[in-house]
Amino acid sequence: MKKSTLNIITLLTIITPTLSFATDQNSPANVTKKVASQNSSVKTFTILYSNSKNIAPNSFTVKTGERVRLEVNPLDTASGCMNTIMVPGLWDKPEPIIKGKKIVMEFTPQHAGSYKITCAMGINRGVIVVK
Repeated sequence: MKKSTLNIITLLTIITPTLSFATDQNSPANVTKKVASQNSSVKTFTILYSNSKNIAPNSFTVKTGERVRLEVNPLDTASGCMNTIMVPGLWDKPEPIIKGKKIVMEFTPQHAGSYKITCAMGINRGVIVVK
């Protein structure tokens, strides 16, 4: 089994029991502060989305040239102008936020700076700082 697959399985094993609590405890802020795994090729961050809390965690720091994988796990379906997620300059394709449908964005930042995590209209959801 590939190392990345094992990392994902391990991560899901840690997160899944936490998600089985009552609805108030299912909010992203209560489930996890920041989940990151790293193998030799990809640094993976797991993000939870809910209509009430938006994304959590919402701030990430990575290195220039480091392969990054953002996995967004929607607990709700987003609506209106905030129904998508993207990272302009790193992932320019707006991805629809649909309950239960994981969004995977993989990229390698080439330039240092702050990149906003937004909806397609540019409304801020969070930030990725590239050093």
